[in-house]
Amino acid sequence: MYDAKGKTAGILVRISDDREGRALGVKRQEEDSRHLGDRLGVKVVRVYVENDISASTIAGDDRREFEDFMADWQAGVFDVPLAYTTGRLTRDNLVAERVINIAREREVSPFYVASPWCDLNTAAGRRMYRSLAVNDTGEAEDIQERTKRKKLEDAREGKTAGGRRTFGYGKVIGYDPIKQKDICDPYQVRDEETAVLKEGKRRTLAGDSQFTIVADWNRRGITTSMVGQTIKYKGEEIVCDGQWDVGKFKRTLLNEAYVQFDPTGHPTDCPCLENPETGGTRVHHDERHRAKWPHIFTRAEHDAMKAMFDGREAFWVRKPEGGIRARTYLLSGITECGGTWRDTAKKGQYCGGDMYGQGKTYPLADGTIKRQRRYACKKWNRRGERIGCCSVFRIADAVEAYVTEQVLYRFDSPEIVRALAPVANELRMAEVIQELSELQARRELLAAEYAAGDHDKDDYRVMRKTVLDKMTALDTEKKQLMSAKAKSLAVPTDGGLRDVWENASMDWRASVVKLVVEKVVINPGLPGGKFWPDRQGWRFDPDLIEIVWLH
Repeated sequence: MYDAKGKTAGILVRISDDREGRALGVKRQEEDSRHLGDRLGVKVVRVYVENDISASTIAGDDRREFEDFMADWQAGVFDVPLAYTTGRLTRDNLVAERVINIAREREVSPFYVASPWCDLNTAAGRRMYRSLAVNDTGEAEDIQERTKRKKLEDAREGKTAGGRRTFGYGKVIGYDPIKQKDICDPYQVRDEETAVLKEGKRRTLAGDSQFTIVADWNRRGITTSMVGQTIKYKGEEIVCDGQWDVGKFKRTLLNEAYVQFDPTGHPTDCPCLENPETGGTRVHHDERHRAKWPHIFTRAEHDAMKAMFDGREAFWVRKPEGGIRARTYLLSGITECGGTWRDTAKKGQYCGGDMYGQGKTYPLADGTIKRQRRYACKKWNRRGERIGCCSVFRIADAVEAYVTEQVLYRFDSPEIVRALAPVANELRMAEVIQELSELQARRELLAAEYAAGDHDKDDYRVMRKTVLDKMTALDTEKKQLMSAKAKSLAVPTDGGLRDVWENASMDWRASVVKLVVEKVVINPGLPGGKFWPDRQGWRFDPDLIEIVWLH
C-alpha cells in the first residue's frame, strides 16, 4: 500500500439530500475522514464540501467543489485524496475514469473510510475500482427510478411533494426537541396566513396594484414562509428576511396549490378522488390531482386574479415567436444616478441609485403619440422601499450612442487586450503585447533588409517563418490569457469590433460593454444649447455622462 505518512491531503465530503439544511451528514463524513487521515499520518490542507449535491450525472448538479478537488489534486495542491466511500466521489463511470487517470499521473490513489483501497496504478486495482464504479452508477439509477415512481404515487394520492413549506399551510402541531424545530402538518392551514392570502385576493380584484399591497405587507411585518431559512444566492448562503416583492406576490397568489380541484374529465379510478372535495390542486409535471389539503381559492377567483395580473403586464408580454422579451436598454444594470436626495432625511446626499430603462409618451401636434426611451432614477424597489432620488432622467438613445462610441474607441486601441485579462494575467498579457510589438517591428525590418539585398531568399524565408511562428504562438497565448467571459463572447481585439457591432444582438453588445465598463454615472443638468454629435443630433451634453472603466 502507498505510504502516505507525512504527505498532505484533501478531503471531499458529499451528501445528496439534506432536507433539514443542517449539513449534519457532511460533518460526520469530515470527522471520519479526518480520523482516517490521522491513521495514515497525513496533514489535511483543505476540505471540499458538497452539501445537498448528487454525484450522478442524471441529476445534473453543478459540482464545483468536486471540480476544484480534482484540479487541486492534479496540480499538486495536496498529495492524498480522502473520501468516505467511492460513491462520495462519483456515481458515474466516465468520471471514475478521470479519477483513474489522475491517480496514475500523480502515482497515488484515493483512500476511503468505508470502501476498499484500490491501487489504481495496477491493472488489478483499476479493474476492482471500475467494478465499484459500475455498482455505484447502477445504484444511482435504481434510486432515481424508485424516487420518480414514489413521487408519481404520492402525487396521485394528493400528498405534498415535500420541500419548503407552502405559505398558508403547515399548521404547527408540536415541537421536536432533537431537531429543535416546530413540527408542522402540511395538510392543515395556518389561519393567519390564509387571511393574508384572501386579503391579497380581495385587494387585487378591487384594483390595488401589486406594489401597493407589497409595500403595505412589508410595512406591517407580514413575512413569507421563507423567513429565517438559509438559501443560496449567487453562490453564497444567506438568511432570508421573508420580505415580499411584486414577483413573489404574484407567484404566490397564482399558485395552483390554493385552487379547488376540478374533477371534470379526470380518471374516475384515480386515488386522489378519495380525498375531500374541498381539496386544493396537486401539480405533478403535466398532471393535476385533488390534494389532501383544503383549497383557499375557487377556480373562478384564480382565473380572475390571473386576468388582472395579465392585463397590467400587457406591455411585457412574451414575444409571438416564443421566449421572453429581449433586452431593450443597452446599459441596464450599470447606470447610476449622479443626483442628490431632496425630500428625505438624506437631503443633499449623493444618490447613487440604479437607473433603469423607462419609456415616456408625448402627444404630438398631429394627434399621434411619440414614445421616448429614457434612463430614469428609480424611486421605489419591488418591495416598496425608497431607493432613489427620482430626479435624474436622460434620453436613452443619446446616452447609449455616446457610451457605445467611447467603448468602440477603447477597443480600437491595441491595449484593449490588457483590459480583457483577469488581474492575475495582466502582467503576462503586458509582456505578450510587448513581445508581439517587437516581433512585428522585427518582421518589418527583415522585409526592408531583404528588399535592400542584405539577405538571400532562403535565409529571409527561414527568418521570416521563425518570426511568424513566434507571433502565432503569442497570439494563441494572448487569447488564452483573456477572461473566460471575453473568450466566450469571441470579442474581436484586432480593431474589428465596429464591423460586427451593428448586426450583433443587444444582449451581446451589453455583455461586451460590461467587459470594460464598471458603471455609467448620469449626472443632473440640462443640455442648454448643446447638441450631440452635431446640430442634427440630440439635445444632449456628453459632459454630464461619466464612464467608470474597469482596470
